[in-house]
Amino acid sequence: MVSPYTRQASAAEVDRILGELFSTPACAADPYPTYHRLREVAPVARSQAGHWVLSGHAQVVEVLRSSEVGKDVQSFIRAQGVENWADHPSYTRVLEHLMWANPPKHTRQRKLVSKGFTAHSIAKLEPKIEQLVDELLTPLCEKAGEVDLLREFAFPLPASVISEIIGVPREDWPRFQQLFRDVTLSMEPRPSPAQLATADGAAVEINDYFEELINKRRKKPADDLVSALLAAEDDGERLTHPELMSLAQFLFGAGFESTTNLIGNGLLALLRNPDQMLALRREPGLVSGAVEELLRYDASVQLSPRTARDDLRLGDVTIPAGESIVTLLGAANRDPSRYRDPDRLDVRRTDVQPVSFGGGIHFCLGAALARLEGRLAFQGLVRKFSRIELAEEPAWKTSLTLHGLQGLRVDLTPA
Repeated sequence: MVSPYTRQASAAEVDRILGELFSTPACAADPYPTYHRLREVAPVARSQAGHWVLSGHAQVVEVLRSSEVGKDVQSFIRAQGVENWADHPSYTRVLEHLMWANPPKHTRQRKLVSKGFTAHSIAKLEPKIEQLVDELLTPLCEKAGEVDLLREFAFPLPASVISEIIGVPREDWPRFQQLFRDVTLSMEPRPSPAQLATADGAAVEINDYFEELINKRRKKPADDLVSALLAAEDDGERLTHPELMSLAQFLFGAGFESTTNLIGNGLLALLRNPDQMLALRREPGLVSGAVEELLRYDASVQLSPRTARDDLRLGDVTIPAGESIVTLLGAANRDPSRYRDPDRLDVRRTDVQPVSFGGGIHFCLGAALARLEGRLAFQGLVRKFSRIELAEEPAWKTSLTLHGLQGLRVDLTPA
């Protein structure tokens, strides 16, 4: 009997598919056909490099929720193929990040940070985000014509929102948008020396900036997240200075790149499916559900690494303790065993529960904020413009992990 986990696939076939997935630009742009091939032959596959790669919805969800898996940042960095990675600030800066922490450290830090991301806190931001949407889109209405909507809207909106939350002054927003784009170059598969140099320079500048910002807030607190973290306590314990530095930088970086991709990828999907865009124009009440479908259809983050803390049993496969696991979130979102006709965009689809924000204890802290920004962004676009059309075919970034566009040039007609 063929196992639903390993099925019948030769090691050579699996490695050929995985090699295509992780090393070809075409897959970075559209990984879904390759995901389907991998899922059909091996939903739980082991690469020659020793990584377990999961592409089935059931397996991905099981691992994301499992207490038998954890995070290992150094294993992830080593997989980037960079020698002497400890000499690069763009890597050492993430060693203390919340997203790589395990309990009890993760439990303590997340408890303190989550106070700034409660449902009440996020709901209070809606008027401010609506104002930012209007500030960004109104000038585009006035000049109309062809614009890069990623540069003019999808990128500055979430960057501005997270800057406001954390306490980065408005005059510094443009500078930080580029710095955090530069620093993520080190997360590309096998980054070039030039990419590493750019990322390292950005990492040093970011670190210096937040050192100064935190010291300012120690002396003069404000109504922002940095000040709240400085004052936060858990059983009498406060965050250490290195923890504060790491958390502030992590939250800033995580707060805009994935939401930029949600807006950019989502708008492109709607432009390529004009019947679905028309549905949103005719029925504005569909937008909230449409955001969930867009998260499923083309996830901003395509994979999430884990490490088996104990031997992990998936069906008839045992992943030994200490081995690396890659959960393919985008593949799980397109699994036909979970979603009917998964490659079709349907803003009326019901029971949509994308794994795009991860799961378990590492479920994305800013998921509610990203959903709110996505909803207000798409509502603003369909309200402000009667016509949005692609001006040229967009280019994709080469990263599979942070899946997004390099730009999105469109022709706009104001409503």
